[in-house]
Amino acid sequence: MPSPRLFRMRQSVKSIIAAAIFLTAGIFFLLSKSHHFAEPINGARLTFPDATTLEEDGNEPGDCYVDLDLLKSYGYKDSAQYERWEIAVRRSSDFAAFSDELSVPVPTFQKISLNTDKHWLSLSPARCSPTVTIEAPAPKARADASHMVFGVSTSLERLSDSLEPFAHWAGGTGARIFAMVDVVPKKEKAKVLSRAQELDIKLTVIESKEEWLDRYFRLTKVLWDSRDAYTQWAVIIDDDTFFPSMSNLVERLATYDATKPYYIGAPTENWGQMNIFSYMAYGGAGIFLSIPLLRQMNMVYDECYAFKDHGDKRISQCIYQHTTTKLTWDRGLFQVDFGGDVTGFFESGRPLPLSIHHWKSWYDVDVVALSRAVNICGDDCQLRRWRISDEWYFVNGFSLVQYSSPMNDLIGMEQTWDTSDWAREQGYAFSLGPLRPKDEGKKSYRMKSAILENRQLRQIYVYEPEESSPPQILEVVWTVQD
Repeated sequence: MPSPRLFRMRQSVKSIIAAAIFLTAGIFFLLSKSHHFAEPINGARLTFPDATTLEEDGNEPGDCYVDLDLLKSYGYKDSAQYERWEIAVRRSSDFAAFSDELSVPVPTFQKISLNTDKHWLSLSPARCSPTVTIEAPAPKARADASHMVFGVSTSLERLSDSLEPFAHWAGGTGARIFAMVDVVPKKEKAKVLSRAQELDIKLTVIESKEEWLDRYFRLTKVLWDSRDAYTQWAVIIDDDTFFPSMSNLVERLATYDATKPYYIGAPTENWGQMNIFSYMAYGGAGIFLSIPLLRQMNMVYDECYAFKDHGDKRISQCIYQHTTTKLTWDRGLFQVDFGGDVTGFFESGRPLPLSIHHWKSWYDVDVVALSRAVNICGDDCQLRRWRISDEWYFVNGFSLVQYSSPMNDLIGMEQTWDTSDWAREQGYAFSLGPLRPKDEGKKSYRMKSAILENRQLRQIYVYEPEESSPPQILEVVWTVQD
């Protein structure tokens, strides 16, 4: 493997002190009077071919560099262990399926210094050559969701925070969103509507003095009154409901006959909670009502409005007590009624969910960053799990995983959020099974950011070990090939 060349010295630096080369050990230590150096981890040979150079302040980096400012923005100040994958994507009009394996090397991290006033670490062009080339589907046009109307009861502040995620699935699709909020200042309302327009979201904000749960049920009336000749589905959601792929959602709904009464959704995944709140569709996963069913509900609206219960429970009571329609549980919809360590759910390698919930409350997942992979390799590239080795797996947009021992159970979902035997055998098995015990020794390198620039996506995955040890960082750079 080629060794690193000496760092480029500033013009004010007159000489290089020394360089000691140990060929037998395969490790080269480069010394400089003013610049940091990269060193191998655990005796591994350096993977930076040719030169690694710190550019002068004021110069622009080339196409191949480490963004030191970005790494330091996470609070990392001294050093980090760094590895990089370059994935070239060749889009194909006759794409069949992604491979289960990704031919990239198991990470071997190198130490880089962050204790510098430099903004980037420039690498030789050879370092940024494609590690692997994969095929992906050709880009599709935005889904046509003009036959769908969505309703959400929330606050103006939370609605504003949700606009970027909403834009991923609703922007440019023709879907209409009706948001019921408290009475708010006109200026603040106008600001939210202006931002929605910039994101190509068809948003209507309705102010109300009603209690939140009353507003939630009133959405059924609002959506009924807002339908047009093309409307087939009325959907009630929470402000932290996220649809990873509107195309997939539209295609799934097309498998149901919208001319018949349909009540589609998902119950809680928690058996104990379902025993308390009953078997019904939860708003976080999305409540899908066909127009014929919505018509029946509108005929008994006043009676149903008088129910004093949770919003989604009130909807189920109205349907169960006044119609013969029952819940159709679509297994692609997820309430995600568990928090804490949710890595097992997202790292399961199962088909991309139609909906996910609680991403900004019960746990923290940047769904906007997760979804940026769509621009490079398509909708179903999100959360796609690739095998790297028996212990290493890569979950696009979420994590790089190193299991403590070979992981060959590709069907079971690792139950990371509740490790009790009851939870695994009864509590969640009916909804998420099969489940497997938590791997207490695994390492999840969680994605911190995803920066999309034209035809390139730069993702940063980080594992933070003990406080005294530097973070381990994998940068994955996706580039579209012509």
